Amino acid sequence: MKERGSMMLRIVKAEFKKLKRLHILLIGLIGMAFPTILSIFTQAVVTEEGKVQNFDFAALMSSSIWNSVTIFMPVIFTLIGGYLINREYTDNTLKNILSVPVSFQRLLLGKLLAMGILSVLFGFYSYAVTLIVGVLSGISGLSTAVLFTGLLQMLGISTFTYIAVLPIIAFTSSKPGIFMGGVIVSFLFGYSAMFIKNVAIRSLYPILSGLTVMRFDTGAFMNTSEPGNLTLSMLSLAVMLLLTIIVVILTNPPQVGSKRKKHKIAGMFIRKAQKGR
Repeated sequence: MKERGSMMLRIVKAEFKKLKRLHILLIGLIGMAFPTILSIFTQAVVTEEGKVQNFDFAALMSSSIWNSVTIFMPVIFTLIGGYLINREYTDNTLKNILSVPVSFQRLLLGKLLAMGILSVLFGFYSYAVTLIVGVLSGISGLSTAVLFTGLLQMLGISTFTYIAVLPIIAFTSSKPGIFMGGVIVSFLFGYSAMFIKNVAIRSLYPILSGLTVMRFDTGAFMNTSEPGNLTLSMLSLAVMLLLTIIVVILTNPPQVGSKRKKHKIAGMFIRKAQKGR
């Protein structure tokens, strides 16, 4: 058990070392700055009827969180998570890594864990950007309560949003080059959340489940004041984790699958040859 934990820790450290040299991290940093910028921009260009009255720091923080969860976080988390795994295929390093030896499942779990840590760091980064942009924009209402609540919600929701898209990342890692399809699915997954009004469905919908768990008020964004069901939301997130574990266990490296396929094809030819005799 201790050896497995040590191996997982080495995988996570290796992933963060790789990230320092990858431009994909810069894309993530730029992308996670947009939720706050979009909040400020929307408030500036929208009509008077559509504006949020008393747009203070609490409103800015809530708007940034909402934009992050429904648009930016699902896309960025899936993009970077899929890219980290796909790099092993494109760089042809997978066969060298698996000879260490480390199983493909453990390697995949290590990469997913590294991306999970990175998602929390992205949440903190987005929180810091919100504070900086809010102060520079002269928005009022900054207080200790807003600082604490905003930080807690941003970190919690970034974690739960990552859990919501975990099965997508894990599934699209089974074959090289298909992770961009997962990015599209995650975008639709997050964007569709804006149109869900039913309380039960909203509680079970994984992207929105984190909002319910963190007691985020969706009233201003979904025209409903009825809170989601905490039990259903926690159950939904637990199912996402369980589904991810199942996908990881059932996933084999492509070359293993191709070898099995070759063996099957060879076996068919042999059997046909034997019948011909």
